[in-house]
Amino acid sequence: MVMTTVGSEEQAVVIADALVNKKVAACVNIIPSIRSIYRFKGKVWDDEEYLLIIKSTENNYSEIEKTITELHNYEIPEILSFPMEKGSRNFLNWIEESVL
Repeated sequence: MVMTTVGSEEQAVVIADALVNKKVAACVNIIPSIRSIYRFKGKVWDDEEYLLIIKSTENNYSEIEKTITELHNYEIPEILSFPMEKGSRNFLNWIEESVL
């Protein structure tokens, strides 16, 4: 599972569509209106963002990172990956069958 944040719904949809259409993600959840408070370039920012939760396989991580980096407008996009250690076997099979 990979996670990223973006600054607009439009960018969230562009990235989600690209990942699913390239068959490197089975599903991308877009969670609207999260608030992020962070330090960047010596300043504290307080922004509204959208969270993308990307379901895929470990083999697709490199292409997911590449796609996010190419389409993202942040100077340093947040791209974090987490192993899916357990889950419904049917759901995990669906993920594997939905990606390259």
